[in-house]
Amino acid sequence: MGDKLLILDVGSTALKAVLYDRTGSAVASATRLLTTQTRSDGSVEQDSRQWWAATQAAVSELPFRADVCAIGLAGSMQNLIALSSTGEPIGPAILYSDRRLDQHEVAALRDRLPGDYGQRTGNHLDPAHSILKLMRLERFLPGLPLDAVTGFLFGAKDAVIKRLTGRSVIDPTTAATTGLYNIGSGAWDETLLAAAGVGSAQMPQILAADAVVAPLADEAAAALGLPRGIPVHNGAGDGAAATWGAFADAPNTAYAYIGTTGWVAGTMDLADTCPPRDSYTLADPVKGSRALVITPFLCAGAALDWLSEITSLPVEMLLEHAKADGDGPHPLFLPYLFGERSPFEDRAVRGAFLGLDRGHGPGALCRAVLEGIAFAVRHNLEAAGLPRQPLTVIGGGARSPLQQRFLAEALNRPVIAPAASQEMPALGIYRMLAPRLGFEPVLQLTGSVTVEPNPARAEAADRRYRGYLAASDFARELPPTMP
Repeated sequence: MGDKLLILDVGSTALKAVLYDRTGSAVASATRLLTTQTRSDGSVEQDSRQWWAATQAAVSELPFRADVCAIGLAGSMQNLIALSSTGEPIGPAILYSDRRLDQHEVAALRDRLPGDYGQRTGNHLDPAHSILKLMRLERFLPGLPLDAVTGFLFGAKDAVIKRLTGRSVIDPTTAATTGLYNIGSGAWDETLLAAAGVGSAQMPQILAADAVVAPLADEAAAALGLPRGIPVHNGAGDGAAATWGAFADAPNTAYAYIGTTGWVAGTMDLADTCPPRDSYTLADPVKGSRALVITPFLCAGAALDWLSEITSLPVEMLLEHAKADGDGPHPLFLPYLFGERSPFEDRAVRGAFLGLDRGHGPGALCRAVLEGIAFAVRHNLEAAGLPRQPLTVIGGGARSPLQQRFLAEALNRPVIAPAASQEMPALGIYRMLAPRLGFEPVLQLTGSVTVEPNPARAEAADRRYRGYLAASDFARELPPTMP
């Protein structure tokens, strides 16, 4: 009997294969980049066949393949993969970020949905919800015979599971992002399926993250060099996997992700969420009585990238300037460079620097951006009703010590930055499956840095945060600058 757990994390930009031993230690990993096709009509697609090719390539690099005793998966959510009668994908995978439906089309489709859509799904209708893509399937699969479509998948990991086992499945968290899942009953909503023009037989089976989907098929085992018949566990969507990896899976816990974009997320008892909320309310992938609350904001590290572009200074140099400036004065920054999604949805609002002075240089502007990102995290935590202490922060943008300091002061709470935050989704899947497999539990993050707030700077940050909220309200009242 093997003693290694293989976790496949199918992200939107890369696929990562990670091997864990029975103690919860990651002993090996391999990564393969993925390609996305983005076009001017708003379409964002991937060839789902590359997910399987990347799986084969990444797993082939791993040692100890003969010792693998089980497989678990994580992956991007809110995708749409159409299947033929043979179970093969038809056309490209439509990603969550696809925006070819404009606001007028979304409004027209909303009118065709039941008035209690929010109560059924736990969420307000979002342009990323898969139900809208199904309602206009001819827009997303042009030139393909729609009568040849016999089924659908909605998660990248689910397409890989289909290759591993031959079965069509989905976890509750990914199901809750489709706009077709009834968060109260924990099942597909027949009324919403009818509105989308699909039948329950076309939908994947909803299974908990720790459930065994099926034994690994012989053909897949041979392709991957893995033992035949080992159990393939369902796993969960990336949002749930990262939440568990950040140890925010218990009620009244939370974490923040800072990458190009950002989000804050945490766990609440489902009875306390009172959906629909302005944030996403998603089913926990293992515990049906709990819900994940996620508020995504559109601009985090992208603001630093923008500042780098307009100043012609690398981000690393901007951070050095900011560090050298010490506690000098800096303007206030609103990070709405792309509009905003949470804690309010406003595609037209735009960002700003306020309180600019001719004495402000690159360091002051950089510190303003870091502070604006920290204020966005606090704003989203408060809007979602999530706790601030202690807050784990993950993602590439959270690695900067200066960003960690601004977060601690904006929240007036300790900030915990794990050393290997890029492996949080894989760790989350390990934590979900460990009890089922008899592996040792991982009880805390290791190799983390904890940053305590400076009381005086935290008090000053609180005053500036009040100004940030007022400026945010004012920015939303300005005439839109986008077409």
